[in-house]
Amino acid sequence: MRVSNRFLYYQLVKDLGANTEKMFKLNSQISSGKRIDRPSEDPVGMSSVLIYRTELTEMDQFQKSISLSSGWLTRMDAVLTDVDDVLGRAIELATQGASATASADTREGAADEIEELRKLVLGLTNSKYANKFMFGGTQTQTQPFLWVDAQSLQANVGTISSAAPAAPAEGDRYIDADDNHLYQYTGGAWADQTPSGPQEGAAVTVSDQNQIFVFDQGAWKAQYQGNSDAFSIKIGKIDSVQTNLPGDELFMKDTGNVLSSLLNLEKALRDNDQDAIRDQLPELENASISISNHQASIGARMNRLDYTTTVLEKADVDTQLRISMIEDLDYAEAITALTNQETIYQATLKSTSMITQLSLVDYV
Repeated sequence: MRVSNRFLYYQLVKDLGANTEKMFKLNSQISSGKRIDRPSEDPVGMSSVLIYRTELTEMDQFQKSISLSSGWLTRMDAVLTDVDDVLGRAIELATQGASATASADTREGAADEIEELRKLVLGLTNSKYANKFMFGGTQTQTQPFLWVDAQSLQANVGTISSAAPAAPAEGDRYIDADDNHLYQYTGGAWADQTPSGPQEGAAVTVSDQNQIFVFDQGAWKAQYQGNSDAFSIKIGKIDSVQTNLPGDELFMKDTGNVLSSLLNLEKALRDNDQDAIRDQLPELENASISISNHQASIGARMNRLDYTTTVLEKADVDTQLRISMIEDLDYAEAITALTNQETIYQATLKSTSMITQLSLVDYV
């Protein structure tokens, strides 16, 4: 086979270039610590790495969600602990007030303390976490609870409606939803009890809604401004945890209504009504039991979050190891390969030098 000088030099340059490219690749791998720099170098391996990295991103997001949920639940548990402490003090005051030895003055003093405790509870029930109201259900930007003045609390009304209730009985009361006036059925006819309109801050319990309404800024508003919905946060691909508890479920249950029992206790103390004070004792105790039951539920969710965090941490380590096994470089093997390639490169240079120095005049 005849080899022209042109082909000879082309092949020599090509071989030197190939050797240089191999050395450059090995040097690049050693510098980066990665065996795979481009998908084309190992398409199957890189595909697996991308899948694992997606899983790491998801696990990182789940960890952030768990941190948010854990913080929310921890704060909620602290609030409930404070509310239960208030209930404990209220039970003490109610017990003292229900005693036959208590006087009107001591009961008035106890009522003042209950009022301050109610203000404390109002602040707790309107607590925020991450700039969101915690106890408004899914309405996290609306203040959940309104203040109710015990001295402005009037007798119960049956309903709020645009039409008077049918077949009323003597003494029945309702609020007209159109003019906001309060009407009472007296002597066979409905009589307007607020001809000049209700006073700002007036409050009544609406029986068919089992909730106190307050006349606030020209309208009757429910004491609870939130909803009964709860929201959950994803902590896994198919796993989520309920993060909040609506305020009506926590503080306004039929058996154990925190807000109503404290309100009624203050009113009974101010009215110097021993029997009414005594009646609030089981309500306060039921409210405390309800709070404790909800704290147990919150504690179970926090335990679940802790367990999930442990699982995610282990999964993160395992996934990192899989990625390392695929793309990380074996330095000892790479250094050996680079040394061998340098030897090959030096030998190629020497052989090239020897070949390119050959000339016909050497044989003349």
